[in-house]
Amino acid sequence: MNRIEIAFKAAGLVICLLFVFFSSQNQLIEYSIFFVALTFLGIPHGAIDHLTSDPEISKKGFLTFLISYISLIAGYLIGWIFFPVFSLIAFLLMSGYHFGQTHFINRPSQKSMKVLLYISRGIFFLLLILSGDFELTQLILEPILNVSSLSQYLIPILGGSLILTVLVQWISKVRFTLSDLFELLVLAPILYLSPLMIGFIVYFSFWHAMPSMISEYKFLKRYPNYNTVKKFAAQLIPFSVISLIGIAIILILGMNYLNTSELILVFFILISLISFPHILYMDRFWNKATRTGRF
Repeated sequence: MNRIEIAFKAAGLVICLLFVFFSSQNQLIEYSIFFVALTFLGIPHGAIDHLTSDPEISKKGFLTFLISYISLIAGYLIGWIFFPVFSLIAFLLMSGYHFGQTHFINRPSQKSMKVLLYISRGIFFLLLILSGDFELTQLILEPILNVSSLSQYLIPILGGSLILTVLVQWISKVRFTLSDLFELLVLAPILYLSPLMIGFIVYFSFWHAMPSMISEYKFLKRYPNYNTVKKFAAQLIPFSVISLIGIAIILILGMNYLNTSELILVFFILISLISFPHILYMDRFWNKATRTGRF
């Protein structure tokens, strides 16, 4: 873990702790932090999938990439419209895999256990975040799924999830590091005690997006067009801006018809749509980069 990653993760922890110890009812502060982190970390880390797929991509290859990317988004959107519960479960599992994968970047494990290793770690942290502010979680999911009956089982579920992810890592023969222990014993309770939006954005942006961007930069800096931080950052801008404008327009239009919790649900659905192809391309990138030792 390099100094930049440590600095950003420390900043994320400070943000969470401020909300834990100095709880604020001012949602403007909470949402401001959320959207700043999303704008500069969360969205940009997925804005160069075309380059991690092929750093020297041609115009024809770029067009093929766009068609594939948009088709995946459109297919998943149809899933949300006709099969919302299935799409929600799929999003949680995909996100669990994707987030969990970040915890084990460039750490070899048994091939047969990788999927369970990643999902168990990512789902554990997602469950923590969703459980810590369960009233808001219920409100957000209410249009799709009634989860109120789970409230009395949250602690056993979290305990079982913790045991599972530790057991899977042990079976996978992935050595436990100080970072693992810190995340499981310190980060986990802090995320649980944080407001839902803060816990999610800190985990998503500081524990997932930043390490992802660092791995992307390490890979791309071998190529002259991306071999400085300035050149790399310039590549993040176009698709980040397009995504943010698209999300903003939809949410602004939705303000006329939806309440706050419904808008949050729409926001997460929009995030899931752009995340679906990103998860597929990023998984391919990490597997290839790890296999060839190009981090």
